[in-house]
Amino acid sequence: MKTPSPAPAMLLIAAGTLSACAGLDAPQQEATNPAYEARIAQLAGHPCNSHVAGAVEGAGVGPDEITELFYTRELDGTNDRVVRYTAWMRLAGQPGHLVVDADALTCRAMQIYTRGGAEVAGVSSF
Repeated sequence: MKTPSPAPAMLLIAAGTLSACAGLDAPQQEATNPAYEARIAQLAGHPCNSHVAGAVEGAGVGPDEITELFYTRELDGTNDRVVRYTAWMRLAGQPGHLVVDADALTCRAMQIYTRGGAEVAGVSSF
């Protein structure tokens, strides 16, 4: 008896994943206003600063609203390689954080969201 190929199931899973992401816009990658890069650089020295600045500008948060910034990193469980950096920002007068997840190899901003009660119009909260 021939064992069915897993390929059709994998295609269905991939199609479902893509359709679930349809309509989500990627964060802005580059800041067009130098004030964003300047503020981010003032708060943290990190290779992903320029992409984080672009994501924040794209979300409509003013550079002067960012009061604190720090980065964490996520490691691959099999070889301890850094796979993602996460920028955590406090915003003036708000609880929680504005968060940008960035790819560790390219620093490409993958997503932007809020946590812990922070609110930014048009940005999802988790």
